[in-house]
Amino acid sequence: MSIMDPKRVRNVGIWGHGGVGKTMLIEHLLHDAGVTQRMGTIEEGNTVCDYLAEEVEHGHTITMKLSHLEWHKARIHFIDHPGYADFVGEMAASAPILDGVVIMVDAATGPQVGTDNAWKYCVKHKIPRAFFINKLDRDHTDFNEVVKALRENYGKQCVPLVIPVGQGQSMTETVNIFEGDTHAIADEIASVKEGITDAVAETDDALMEKYLDGQELTADEFHKGLHDGITAAKIMPIIAGSVVKNFGVDELLDVIADSFPCPMDRHVMVNNGKAEMTELKVGADEPFLAQVFRSVADPFVGHLTFFRVLTGTLKSDGDFYNVTRDTKERTGKIFLLNGKEQRVVDEVGPGDLAAMTKLKNTHFGDTIAAVGSSYTLPEIEMPHSVVKRAIHPKTRNDDDKLGDALHRLTEEEPTFKHYRDENTGEHLVMGTGDLQLDIFLERLQNKYNVGVESTTPRVAYRETVRGNADVQGKHKKQSGGHGQYGDVHLKISGNTRGEGFKFVDSIVGGVVPRQYIPAVEKGSIEALEKGVISGHPVVDVVVELYDGSFHNVDSSEMAFKIAASTAIRKGVKKANPSILEPVVKIEIIVPEDCMGDVTGDLNSRRGRILGVEPKGGGRQIISAHVPEVEVLRYSADLRSMSSGRGSYDLEFSHYDEVPENVAKKIVEEYEAAKAEGH
Repeated sequence: MSIMDPKRVRNVGIWGHGGVGKTMLIEHLLHDAGVTQRMGTIEEGNTVCDYLAEEVEHGHTITMKLSHLEWHKARIHFIDHPGYADFVGEMAASAPILDGVVIMVDAATGPQVGTDNAWKYCVKHKIPRAFFINKLDRDHTDFNEVVKALRENYGKQCVPLVIPVGQGQSMTETVNIFEGDTHAIADEIASVKEGITDAVAETDDALMEKYLDGQELTADEFHKGLHDGITAAKIMPIIAGSVVKNFGVDELLDVIADSFPCPMDRHVMVNNGKAEMTELKVGADEPFLAQVFRSVADPFVGHLTFFRVLTGTLKSDGDFYNVTRDTKERTGKIFLLNGKEQRVVDEVGPGDLAAMTKLKNTHFGDTIAAVGSSYTLPEIEMPHSVVKRAIHPKTRNDDDKLGDALHRLTEEEPTFKHYRDENTGEHLVMGTGDLQLDIFLERLQNKYNVGVESTTPRVAYRETVRGNADVQGKHKKQSGGHGQYGDVHLKISGNTRGEGFKFVDSIVGGVVPRQYIPAVEKGSIEALEKGVISGHPVVDVVVELYDGSFHNVDSSEMAFKIAASTAIRKGVKKANPSILEPVVKIEIIVPEDCMGDVTGDLNSRRGRILGVEPKGGGRQIISAHVPEVEVLRYSADLRSMSSGRGSYDLEFSHYDEVPENVAKKIVEEYEAAKAEGH
């Protein structure tokens, strides 16, 4: 297959809220373009894009999928995305490599949380976009009301281009107001045309002057102005439709093929290896440069690496250079994908979204280029993982396979993380939402045959002391032959918060021989690590060894180690112990109308508000310190309070004392567990 003229290549993301019809839109697009002969359905689980076991079971998209078709002599690449907020990482991963986005909106609901998220990522990455209003064939839907809501939320640049004939179940077709037969909508066509013509005229001073003089724009002037306006994200065309009835689908393809930006319109900015940004020329004959935006280990397609060609040409059975990792790779086979279906191609050029197999050292976000290149593309910024679970293998066999399976999941999804918590000993997984983690744990079982149970993570509490204590620890045991004898006198006091453990050797006169002092320090450390009142490590203490005694025959390192441990347990209890808890700094972004509920909820969680500042778009950022234990399941609570419109990020801040009533409960739970032998 020869390289497509880059001016005729489009790559487009399909974004929007969950359940608006994105996957079925892809079904109809592929069918209308002749790529498929029959259309699947979500109910039957046989769509091109939703083929994973978890997607079939849950009835919605979980991971991005590639597809492509040809229309009006243009090659159009599509990426179908999940719509639920828990999978926002899929949108973040692809946003930097897309040239355009279609944001789907449900006519019955208008803009939703997923619409807002799609818009925010388009604005952040300056991606040209259009709206497709779906399900207009349903009762109680009103195209004009949805258009009004879009304009109120996202600006007057959102203008209808394709409008419906009829409403609800009486809808009979959709019409491009400049290219279709508009006799059935003659009464409303003038005002609609005026709206988009105004927007087109505003893209160019010469067009605006002509328009203000009362002259009509020619067809060529209109199409150029529309293309330029969409490319510059100054015009967001609205296309009416119903995927079920195939209304608006072909018109959408027309708009994408004729008016959406091409790879030649893109400004490809790279780091030139000298910490300087420079712009590269885009063309099929330029040196090859691409970026990896996903890795897939799939039972249907094998291990695939998805990449987008920014400039140049990549041929199969050649070599390329991974600039990010400073390694040379063999190209192997190159595929264009339609879901799990692969089409082998000899080469790909600017704008193409393709996949390669069996790459050893190439991973998400990497810059790949012609051998000898030093250019690197900006890193793909991903949302932080804030939802945390502890996982426990069900069997020994599951435990043996768990590490490798988790590593593979992490390779596929950059927002999915796992690690062993050194403080609690638990194996933790992190993601962007509870639903995402639920799905990934299902995938562990379905894909890798690894069974796990998940629980709320234990909190890494600490103990410390607020006072001083002077204690003796003596270990004396006689059992025939050599006995055991160690005797120490310790002073225990608090250290500055965050300074940790300090051991002071104040022995004079050899009352504790020098060879036993390290054992005293080691015994102290081990006892402190085990905890005294709650089973959590004791931190920020000073232990001073100032006196003791020994036996010439029976003393040993072990005896002094045990003596020190005994003294520590007594001393901490006498030194007014307290429990510390980890405190996180949380930043919450919510609409203004949710502020009262969210701040009140934070106060109920023992949070301390640090500040509130505007974010733009009617949203506010609330900063607060809050105990970690109070926000372990915060994702679901914030979604409920904000109707899914809120988001948050958090990071560890410091340790602070827990209130007496909380400390009492922690100690009681520890004592009960000890009594049961845990």
